[in-house]
Amino acid sequence: MKPLLIILLFICSNFFCFAIEQKACTDCSFTGVVTEAGTKKPLSDVTIIARSSILLNEQKVVTDELGQYKIPALPAGTYSLFFEKANYKPVQKKNLAVKKTPNTMNIELAEDEEVTEDLHNWLLRSDFL
Repeated sequence: MKPLLIILLFICSNFFCFAIEQKACTDCSFTGVVTEAGTKKPLSDVTIIARSSILLNEQKVVTDELGQYKIPALPAGTYSLFFEKANYKPVQKKNLAVKKTPNTMNIELAEDEEVTEDLHNWLLRSDFL
């Protein structure tokens, strides 16, 4: 009976240590560069949003003038990233696993050709006179 109890304790302690090890993360992050799909030039002011069930709040960052971004200090887990900029089609990447090292995610955004300025001249009618 004692050997069985010792084996059971050993298995449970290994499982507990493995669970703690997965949550401990010293440099879990997403980094990368956002470029324009047509010109391949870096895009500044792109908003990147990281969402996960393990985060209390979503994390937002904005690309710099070189199109670079970094979302630092993330707990290990699975994330969805959203890339948004006015006049560009948004990009969403789901089920991205973060473990113990920085993850690189380079993205190209395409211009949204459906975005047009409304140039209609509106005339008011008064049908009830």
